Amino acid sequence: MSQYPKYEKYAKRSKQEKPGLYGRLTNFLQNTKRIIKVANKPKRKDYFLVFKICVIGLVLLGVVSYVIQLIFNVAMPIGK
Repeated sequence: MSQYPKYEKYAKRSKQEKPGLYGRLTNFLQNTKRIIKVANKPKRKDYFLVFKICVIGLVLLGVVSYVIQLIFNVAMPIGK
């Protein structure tokens, strides 16, 4: 006899029936309640950090696009 566990135990689809609408709704509400308990409001410092990261990203994107536009205008002038 093998000492390995039965693989049916680990199958993604079990032989049990799927929960009904009521079961899914209660499961959703329990998960929502758990998430709200764990979640906390970000501090001002966190908001400022995200703001700085976004501003740096926008500036870098603008600089890169400006350099690309400058290169194409110098390399391939139009109308001359």
